[in-house]
Amino acid sequence: MIVAPLKRIALAAGLTLASFSAAQACTQYDAVVAAVQGDDAPRAAELFDEISCSAACDDALREWVGDYLARESFLFALNGAETPQLRREALEQALAYEKHWRSYAELGRLDWELQNYAPAATSFQLALNELVDGDPSHEATDEEIAEVYELASAAVALADTPVSMPSTRSGEAGGIFKTKIRGFTVEEVPLPITFAFDSTDFDDTGLSYANALVDHVMMLSPSSVRLAGHTDPVGDAGYNMGLSEARAMALAEFLRAAGFDGEIEIAAYGETQVPEPPMGIEADSEEHHRIARRVAFSAE
Repeated sequence: MIVAPLKRIALAAGLTLASFSAAQACTQYDAVVAAVQGDDAPRAAELFDEISCSAACDDALREWVGDYLARESFLFALNGAETPQLRREALEQALAYEKHWRSYAELGRLDWELQNYAPAATSFQLALNELVDGDPSHEATDEEIAEVYELASAAVALADTPVSMPSTRSGEAGGIFKTKIRGFTVEEVPLPITFAFDSTDFDDTGLSYANALVDHVMMLSPSSVRLAGHTDPVGDAGYNMGLSEARAMALAEFLRAAGFDGEIEIAAYGETQVPEPPMGIEADSEEHHRIARRVAFSAE
């Protein structure tokens, strides 16, 4: 599961009441502390709006209350929201108080369950970005990161329209283009670079992702890249092997035409490496086949 139980604590890690240097000047200080320690989220939210506009109340106090309200909204989304809309509103409220990978991941999961794959892809990728350069105290296991990455790449493949890879805060290519996520390493980036039927010509979606790959490669400037072609299991295995190679070669030519002058290695796997279907996707379904049709990218 992506979601792990979050401790409900009175104080955010590393902060104490004594750390609020503006306590004497902030007229709402005592009331805010009482609301949070009394677990009165509605009152804390009301006071948060007040201290957000007050120069007399310092950032440490605002952050402390915001963290508390974010946790309360997140927990309500998981355990108290009775409809998808209420769940969405609670998660969006949590993110308004504090950026957290778990809140983004739960938004992604919500849209995934509703088969709204484009917004799911965006939310899962924002979760990856938060894992890369968000608050390091927001813990995640390798298994949780792997699940978010799997769902992000699958949602990108299943979206009816091309999905952008959101940049990180540092301006680097983010989302599924991030291959080092804390202690988790992505060996290959699966891209749904799709083609016209029985052809090596990109379709509109494939061209969009091919251009995204060009932008990423030119920014990354690796000495070499590897492109691995994959097909779904429909049709003759030998034909699929040849088609996967031809399509990977077509992408290599596209990269070279765009100005990449490094080494390009081509690999073809045909239908031999069809991935396991992610949660909620039936094996051997059209959705599963869409995920299988990909070109996997890696760079050195």
